[in-house]
Amino acid sequence: MPDKSQLARIGGRAGRGVLGLVGIAVVVATLGAATLVTLPTVERNPQSSEIAPLPSEQQRVCPGPLLTLAEDSTKAQSASSVGAASAVYGAVEASSLEQIRPQVTEISAVDDSNSRQPPLLLTVPVQDGATVPPLVAGSQSQVAATDTIGGLAVAACAEAVSDSWIVGGSTDIGRTSLLLLGNPTSVLATVNVTVYGETGLVDAPGASGILVQPGEQRVISLAGLAPNVKSPVLHVSSRGGQVAASLEQSSIRGIEPGGVEIIGTTATPATNQIIAGVRVTAAVSEETVTTGEGFNADTASIRVFVPGDAAATVQIGVTSADGSGSGTSTQVDVEPGIATEIPLAPLAVGSFSVQLRSDEPIVAAARTATDSTGGKDFGWFSASAPLKGPFVVAVADGPSPTLHLVNSGAADASLTLTPAAGTPVDLTVGAGASATVPLQSGERYVVSGGSELWALVDYSGDGVLSSFALNPPGPLASSIRVYTH
Repeated sequence: MPDKSQLARIGGRAGRGVLGLVGIAVVVATLGAATLVTLPTVERNPQSSEIAPLPSEQQRVCPGPLLTLAEDSTKAQSASSVGAASAVYGAVEASSLEQIRPQVTEISAVDDSNSRQPPLLLTVPVQDGATVPPLVAGSQSQVAATDTIGGLAVAACAEAVSDSWIVGGSTDIGRTSLLLLGNPTSVLATVNVTVYGETGLVDAPGASGILVQPGEQRVISLAGLAPNVKSPVLHVSSRGGQVAASLEQSSIRGIEPGGVEIIGTTATPATNQIIAGVRVTAAVSEETVTTGEGFNADTASIRVFVPGDAAATVQIGVTSADGSGSGTSTQVDVEPGIATEIPLAPLAVGSFSVQLRSDEPIVAAARTATDSTGGKDFGWFSASAPLKGPFVVAVADGPSPTLHLVNSGAADASLTLTPAAGTPVDLTVGAGASATVPLQSGERYVVSGGSELWALVDYSGDGVLSSFALNPPGPLASSIRVYTH
C-alpha cells in the first residue's frame, strides 16, 4: 500500500495533467472564437501618379519627284528623277487652331542619279505648354509627259512609322514599281520588306536588311525583289529609325505611257476598312466581268489581302460618295496570304465610297483608270484610318480636287472647312453617310467638328487621275504609372 507521500506525488502529476488539458481546451476555444470574429484590417494603397508623355515634334516626308529606271542596261536598277514636284503644306496648333509655319528641309536622295529635286521634310515643333501634338498636312503633285512616263501623280507627305502596308503596284510586263523609303530620323533604319502576290508569299532575296541612313531616301526597284508579280502587297517594317514608305507605279501600253501614280500606305490590318472615295471614269457591267472580257488592268477593282492564317469572308459595300443612291453590296471569300483582285461591278461613272467588313483582319485599296483624248492614266485609292478630331488638308495643285468624307459615327457631323484664305464652309454629314466637297487647288483647310471621319482627296481631269488618303498622326507613347516610396 502506497504511503501518503506517494499518493501526493501521483495526485500532483494527475493535477498537472488535468491543468494541461484545461489549457489546451482554452487555446482551442480561443482559436475557434478567432475564426468566428472578423478582425479589423488596415489597408493602404501605395502612393502613385500617372505620367503622360509629352507630345513630340511632328514630321512629314514628301516623297519627291517622279523617278524612272535608267535606260543604260549596265545600270538597269539605278533611278533618275523626271521633272519636279510641287508641294503644298501647312500646320495649326491643335487646341487653338492657330496657324504654324512648318520648317522645311531636304532629305538626300542617294539613289537618284539626277538629284534635281530632293524629297522634302516638314517639321513642326510642339508649342510651349501644349499637351497634344500640332496638326500637320502636306501633299505634292506632278504631271509627267515624256516618252516613257506620263500622267498625274499626287501624294500625301507621310509620317515615318516602323510598320506599314502598301497595297498596289505591279511588276508585270510593261509596268514598273519603285519602292521609296525615306528616313527622317537621326537613327539608322534597318528595313525588311515582305512581298505577297497572287500566288502567295514571294521569295524576295535582298528584301531584308535594307539600310536607310538618317536623313536619306532609298529607291528600291520592286522588280528586283519580286519580278512578274501582277498584284503585289508589301509589308514594310523597320528597326532603329522609322521610315516613310510609298510606291511609285508607272506603265507603258504599247509604245505610249499608260499612267503613273505614287501609292501611299494603307490602313493597318483590321476587320473594318473604309475607302472614302473611288473615282470611276468608265462604267463596268457585270456581264463583261463574268465573261472575262473586261476584267483587266483598267477595270475598276479592289485588291484585298488577308495577312493571317484563316480565310476571310468579306462584305463589300459601295455607295455614292455624295450620299445619293442606294449602293450595292457583294460578299466574297478571300484566301489568306494571297493578293486577290475583286472587280467593282456593276458600277456606273461617278464617285463612290467603299466599306469592307470582314471576319478576319484585311488590308485593301482600289484601282481605277481613265482613257480619253487627253491621255491615259490610273489612280490608286487607299483605305485610311479614322480622324478623331480636327484635321488639316493641304491641297496640292491639280485638276478638280475633291474632298471625300465618310461619317461612321452614330450622330450627324456638323463640319466647318476653314481655308487659309477665304470664307469658311459649313457642311453636315449624316450618321453613316458620306459627302463630297470641292476644294481649291493650292489651298490649305482646317476641318473641325467631326468625331470619327474617314477622308480622301482625289483629282480628275482629261486623261489624268490621282488621289491621296488622309490619316491621323501616330499615337503617342502610353502613359506610365510611377509608385513612390
